[in-house]
Amino acid sequence: VSQGTELGKLAKEYMDKGALVPDDVIIGIVESRLSKEDCQEKGWLLDGFPRTGVQASAMAKAGIEADKFILLNVPDDVLIERCVGRRSDPVTGKIYHLTFNPPPEDPEVLGRLVHRSDDTEEA
Repeated sequence: VSQGTELGKLAKEYMDKGALVPDDVIIGIVESRLSKEDCQEKGWLLDGFPRTGVQASAMAKAGIEADKFILLNVPDDVLIERCVGRRSDPVTGKIYHLTFNPPPEDPEVLGRLVHRSDDTEEA
């Protein structure tokens, strides 16, 4: 996104609305980044990817294989608390948490915060 690539611009459109970025866009971004020289020489670390079976299949199809994994075993109640309190500001792109990183007490900012549909206990 910060480099202004076409895929980055497309991802930003979704993120600015507080929506999930579709699998095909995320896959394209990851494949593009992992093909860069620094990743090829030094390796890479993915945090939260792949998140779906489609993403995992696309990685395998592209020949992208991790040789090490880190599994964080976090209690469900902690994960739920982190998700349900998350809010994003579509104007600034900042992400807040109502408890751990509260937004400023500015009525304008508070009025435009977005709570993503997948940031619920049910999701």
